[in-house]
Amino acid sequence: MKTNLKNAGIISLLAISLAVSGCSTGKQDDKEAVTSVAASTVQSQQSSKSQTVTASQNSSGNPQSSVSKEDKTDSVVIDNFGVTTTYDKAPERVVPLSYDAAQILVALGLEDKIVGVATAEGSYKDCLPEYQEKLSKLKVIVEGTPTFEVLLSEKPNFVYATVYTFGKYGVAPVEDFQKENINFYCINGTFSKEAKFSNIYKDIEDLGKIFRKEDEAAKLIDSLKSREEALRANVKQTDVKVMAFDSGDKAVLTSGKGIEDEMIKLAGGNNIFGDLDNAFEEVSFEEAAKRNPDIIIIHSYDVGDTNGTTEEKIESLKKNPALENVTAIKNDNFVVVKLVEVFPGLQIFDAAERLNKKITELAK
Repeated sequence: MKTNLKNAGIISLLAISLAVSGCSTGKQDDKEAVTSVAASTVQSQQSSKSQTVTASQNSSGNPQSSVSKEDKTDSVVIDNFGVTTTYDKAPERVVPLSYDAAQILVALGLEDKIVGVATAEGSYKDCLPEYQEKLSKLKVIVEGTPTFEVLLSEKPNFVYATVYTFGKYGVAPVEDFQKENINFYCINGTFSKEAKFSNIYKDIEDLGKIFRKEDEAAKLIDSLKSREEALRANVKQTDVKVMAFDSGDKAVLTSGKGIEDEMIKLAGGNNIFGDLDNAFEEVSFEEAAKRNPDIIIIHSYDVGDTNGTTEEKIESLKKNPALENVTAIKNDNFVVVKLVEVFPGLQIFDAAERLNKKITELAK
């Protein structure tokens, strides 16, 4: 199994967490790497705050996001990640930096505006079946995360991406995007301190405004809210203990507060590390054994520079002597989710429904 903390998206969220908490139990070089990402991102946010730009410029920075149309004009004003941007017209050359980001754009009918996509740690095959054909036809600008030069070669005027994009080990700092007059939208749930399902709805609402696809956005939000409401109405809360396992051979990279914690609660489970302040944190195997999960969620992302296949991850947990008495290990209670299903996007309720099925089995 490859060493932990290599997945770009997870690194970024852990880095932002470390910037807040100042703690980590990972290797020293991992600590330095994620701390550098955090410092770069925070610096970018500070330099971008309270700026106002037009649609020919670009945007970034703050945990609140809101949208309004200016009176008596067709301009749209977006507040996202610390910058207020006025869009006089919809962007025409769009680059999403992951397939889950691209999927939302395709769901809004914007595939013709996408000039390229970066794969991050995923594949179009990870996405919903109804969008895979259109996603498969998009030009792949890079397998993984692009350099800024590669991104610039596509001449984008709008980039849709996670907070990781703007860190030291991402694509480029905020200032570089602004110098090149590239607008961007940062996925809210990747930089909010405690991500909620409402962050997903806000992303879609904002994109609908930016691209003048308000009706499509409203329908998409309604369909997602219906699934959320159905789960809330039908799922019974239980005492079943759940732990997320992203990766780790020296420690467990798991989920604390954040969108996955919300998903676990919605599915009727109890995240054993829901008391941690950050979306992703490392904990010792001994602490995981002490809290003794009934179910372990395995993050599956076998494409790219990953932390081992799903089978390798499960096998490593089973062979770990510190976990030999853990209920989930002894009873083979694993629920596999795609990484895209536990990031803020269209598939979060797929993970909730799958987890709830397992929880229901154990709670009988």
